[in-house]
Amino acid sequence: MSSYVVLARRWRPRTFAALVGQGHVTRALTHALTMGRVPHAFLFSGIRGVGKTTLARLLAMCLDCEQGVSAEPCGQCTSCREIIAGNHPDVLEIDAASRTKVEQMREVLDMVGYSPSVSRYKVYILDEVHMLSSQSFNALLKTLEEPPVHVKFIFATTEPRKIPATILSRCQRYDLKRVPRDLLTAHLYAVLEKEAIPFDLAGVEAVVRSAEGSVRDALSLLDQVIAHGAGAVRFEAVSDLLGLTDPESILKLLDALLRGRGPDALQGATDFYNNGVEPESLVKELLDATHRATQQKLMGATTSTDGTLSAVLSTLVAEISLEHLQMVYQVLLRGSQDLRIAEDALQALEMLLLRVAYLKPVPGLEKLLATLNDRGTPSSGGATVKEAPMAAKEVPVVRERSVAKEISPVRERSIDKEAPVAKEIPIARKGPVADLQPLTSWEQLVSFAAIEDKELAVKLERLVACPVFEVDARGLPSRLVLRLASDVYGTPDYFKQLLTAFLTGHGLPGVQITVDPVSDAPREDTLEETSARLRHAHRVRLTEKMGHHPVVRQVVSRFQAELVRVEPLVSTNAG
Repeated sequence: MSSYVVLARRWRPRTFAALVGQGHVTRALTHALTMGRVPHAFLFSGIRGVGKTTLARLLAMCLDCEQGVSAEPCGQCTSCREIIAGNHPDVLEIDAASRTKVEQMREVLDMVGYSPSVSRYKVYILDEVHMLSSQSFNALLKTLEEPPVHVKFIFATTEPRKIPATILSRCQRYDLKRVPRDLLTAHLYAVLEKEAIPFDLAGVEAVVRSAEGSVRDALSLLDQVIAHGAGAVRFEAVSDLLGLTDPESILKLLDALLRGRGPDALQGATDFYNNGVEPESLVKELLDATHRATQQKLMGATTSTDGTLSAVLSTLVAEISLEHLQMVYQVLLRGSQDLRIAEDALQALEMLLLRVAYLKPVPGLEKLLATLNDRGTPSSGGATVKEAPMAAKEVPVVRERSVAKEISPVRERSIDKEAPVAKEIPIARKGPVADLQPLTSWEQLVSFAAIEDKELAVKLERLVACPVFEVDARGLPSRLVLRLASDVYGTPDYFKQLLTAFLTGHGLPGVQITVDPVSDAPREDTLEETSARLRHAHRVRLTEKMGHHPVVRQVVSRFQAELVRVEPLVSTNAG
């Protein structure tokens, strides 16, 4: 009995290939070891139980294996076995959480100068390195930057943001991810099959959900479930141990919530509570079911491997909109925080479920306007008069006064007749003057520059105003007077040289160019400022115009809202 080794230790990976869900890290380390590009300091970060310490030991095995440095240590030599057992004389595992003082760190650093006793490298593994004090980090800096050639540092932490930037810059950092549910489920299947332990899919999936991406948590919980279930992993045992719920019962409760059956939802909550299910656990299960229902609605896929549950989900969400599912999820998520501070958890749970059951989604603005148009507006004589359809070119954004929220504008193609029309861009190519099309304005010249030299065009558009633009008989520029709005990109002489070189290179030598410096005197707008002013004026006109539209006025009156602004949404898609 005393010699039993828990699953988390017995199934600790011994090779990079056996590490679950961290392929992005193991590939990089394999290539570094194969190419001989092994740095002197590593930092492995990630949540608990995803393989940080395991990866550090594997890396130490790769460096000190008696067969040579490689990405595949033998695992059988004396050095490998001692590293696995944790008693190798040259691989020092230090718990930084218990050695936070600077004096303790100096004791460790005093040993760095000594050569390894039996192996190729002396490897220092510091777990939870973020717990070191500021003085300890400072003592480590110089040694970490230029350690002896026989020393390697491997740091592991769950809080990389607490490590000073001076330490991070001296390490190669690898961030380990949460293990996806499908990979973790497959790993537990393999472990249970090799251990010859009977199990059901629902029980394993419940363990995986509770582990939240941690392999160690999943294996530790699996050990508990096996003991609780008398040598088997069944959903009933997991449910009793963790206070979880039956998936089918959860879907029935979710169905009552989505269809507005308040009494059924209250009865379901009472049944769960009487069976020992904690309110927080119940809300967590409802959140997971709502998420799976949203996936089923959106993509026709679900994270559950149970085909029956998938069919139930499909039926459940067939008539429920995505918007309503999102609102249900949001209300449950915020309500779960209230449960933690409520004196009576069951009472808070019941009120939360009632809030969800009688939640009415706000219709989209497009549907709302269509409904109002279909119904028509009563005239003064009592007859129903059909409203004139609102042009799809302007989309008003309204705000309810009571809740101060904006109704999302309908994304649709809009082109208003009053919108400023872009000037025609001349088509020109580099060559002699005879090949150039007329350039009779500053806008046309900048548009031409945008074709040939985008960087120059951006500078001219944003930073240069052109009060004088003279052309010759051919319609080509002959004299330019420019003025800088900002000297952030250079002096007047610099801009003059840029523009002169550009015009000369494109068949326009001899253009007289004057560039005035930045000053506080009034000046003309740059092209960017002109464009912004026109857009603002256009938006103001649209807002004023839509404020008098009968449909918008009816929406504002009915919902006690106010018209905030009108955004002309112009789609670049010609379709």
